[in-house]
Amino acid sequence: MKKTLLYRLLGLGSVPKKLLPLLEQEGIVVYDEGMSGWFIAKHVNGPGKRYRHRSEGFSGCLVVTKERLICYTYGKRQINISFEDPKIANLYVDIPKEEKLCLSFESSDFQEAWNGLIEFRFNTTKAHQFREALIEIGVQQGAAPDLRSSRQ
Repeated sequence: MKKTLLYRLLGLGSVPKKLLPLLEQEGIVVYDEGMSGWFIAKHVNGPGKRYRHRSEGFSGCLVVTKERLICYTYGKRQINISFEDPKIANLYVDIPKEEKLCLSFESSDFQEAWNGLIEFRFNTTKAHQFREALIEIGVQQGAAPDLRSSRQ
């Protein structure tokens, strides 16, 4: 998969330089950087935030080590969860199309006073490697359920 222009020009979407030695020490299982993707928020409500349907593109990285899952978009940490955290079972991984990886979750599972569905869609040639590594550590296969539709 082609890396994003912002990654090639400015390095946006790379693994933070300060974090890389720690991740290597933990034992990187699979990682990719400079990936294009989409952040999608569906019916998300939180303190000072209301999104009916919000999508924004990003250049980001995703890393699975032997200890945790990390995701950064435009240099901002989005996901950092240890595999020993029981909430890891609230993450969902899916491959809706070849070379596309989707990580989704109900925001209330990770942030108190929040609710709504969050998705990160990555374009990566390593989609199957990511899915296998994540399922092995307890992430659920498929898409996160939209709890809003079950409440109505």
